[in-house]
Amino acid sequence: MTRLYTAISLLLLLMPFFIKADTITISDADLTGGQTYDWTAENVYLLDGFVYLEEGGVLNIEPGTVIKGKSVPSSTDLASALIITRGAQIFAVGRADAPIVFTAETDNTDVGSDLGLNNRGLWGGLIVLGAGLVSEDGGEDYIEGLPSSETRAFYGGAIADDNSGVLKYVSVRHAGAELEPDVEINGITLGGVGSGTTVDFVEVVSNLDDGIEIFGGDVSVKHLVIAYCGDESLDYDEGWNGNAQFVFAMVGIDKGDQPGEHDGSEATAGSEFDRASFPHIYNATYIGPGAQATAVKCPSVLTFKSRGGGIYANSIFCDYAKKGLRVEDKPAGEGDDSYAMYQRDSLKIMNTIWMSDHWNSIDDIVAVEDNAEDVGATALKSDMTGAWANTIEDAQLGNIDRGSYQFLTEILGNGNLDPRPQEGGAAYQNLASYDGLPDFFDPVSYKGAFGGSNWALGWTALSSYGFFDSASPVDDLQQIGAISLSPNPAQNRCTLHLDIKESGKLEINLLNSAGQLVRAFSPGAAAMGNQQIDLALEGLDNGVYFVRISNEFGSKIEKLVKTK
Repeated sequence: MTRLYTAISLLLLLMPFFIKADTITISDADLTGGQTYDWTAENVYLLDGFVYLEEGGVLNIEPGTVIKGKSVPSSTDLASALIITRGAQIFAVGRADAPIVFTAETDNTDVGSDLGLNNRGLWGGLIVLGAGLVSEDGGEDYIEGLPSSETRAFYGGAIADDNSGVLKYVSVRHAGAELEPDVEINGITLGGVGSGTTVDFVEVVSNLDDGIEIFGGDVSVKHLVIAYCGDESLDYDEGWNGNAQFVFAMVGIDKGDQPGEHDGSEATAGSEFDRASFPHIYNATYIGPGAQATAVKCPSVLTFKSRGGGIYANSIFCDYAKKGLRVEDKPAGEGDDSYAMYQRDSLKIMNTIWMSDHWNSIDDIVAVEDNAEDVGATALKSDMTGAWANTIEDAQLGNIDRGSYQFLTEILGNGNLDPRPQEGGAAYQNLASYDGLPDFFDPVSYKGAFGGSNWALGWTALSSYGFFDSASPVDDLQQIGAISLSPNPAQNRCTLHLDIKESGKLEINLLNSAGQLVRAFSPGAAAMGNQQIDLALEGLDNGVYFVRISNEFGSKIEKLVKTK
């Protein structure tokens, strides 16, 4: 009898870890305008076809919630996607330890290696439409990828500070379904989204089309991760005039295009709706497909065309086999172009490191069109290495090796990727000033998306897929020194080894590959010195987990692999 009670007690103790979330199917009819909806982490939400949240609707999504897109909708729609229409709002507010994940129906988010990075186009994507300023004749347009007959697909207006809600700690994975040849959906599409909207700590991984595309509006974006997408990483058009800071992009070796394709106005020149694109983008790190990937469609790092302008500063571009910068320069008499934006001081690349075995001089970086008005791009090249203070040198990044991901046939992360620059090295020198920029920007002492900490660790797909060096700190927490797990991989138990530099209360949480809390350990107060904490893993599925150690000063994360 005692054994029976013990078994029942153990079963009750472990039940929360075996209970699977309920799946709730969401079709277009399930969301209407003027209503508020709350999606919670205890459920998985399955999008069935194009799901529109109409004007006046509000969608709140709890941290740790998983939303999936049905691969074959039961409707006549060609894909499954979530569309926040003009006048509606989404508040998808995750946390670093509990991100909100949008992914494919077939993705088991409890297993970090479930889908490979070459699994693209398995569902549609996330589309947010606003009433911001759009440089199209008439001041509005319908979003690409949706039927032109769909009135709810229109965006644009006259509200520069329009508020479509919040996207924070959101990861969009394996999207970009092909609706017809050469017509796909972006991972995240922002159409006419205004400056009142918050987009911060957002990831798009393995999208078949662009990672993030911004059509007009004044929305600003921060802490972006865009990797292994089939087309561009960050694309903007139709007069985007927002800002961006801390943008990390990687181009895959099997497929992918340039990280930045930047277009301008689509309205008639000189009309009331004509507005050039002119964002400020600071602290970008764009990693190319490598010298061995010369067949990949990646003609440059940045392309400016159709009167697209903007300012890049304090960035790092590396590991490309082709040109670095293309600026459209039409022959005389053929109209305005992006070279004219440069001549008006509306296109600049400042204080940026260019690093590639293929780049030995500015002539290797700047691409010149045969029929250009300035055939040699003489002035542009002079400004690049002169007034704009760009350099061709080693950025001294920790490691840009993707190891077993080179051929992208399966997830076998080697944990070597460390995009942080060496402290005090080249990336900490020769910085453009942040003076005069909007309060949106954080003045930092380094170039590129990362400084001494890796803010992408823990909550992103790249992290759960095993990309990052687990020794790369998530922040500059000095009160906890060296941390390690042994054994790792582990079966039913492992030991967390900590070097405590300042005593205080500790919290230790175990997160799954989607960043969801699966088990909490409460060691309480920890004294200074070396500590060993036993972690029980019984009842957990095999796969990749993250141990998050937190105190009042911050946190650190260590990757843990659970095996049989």
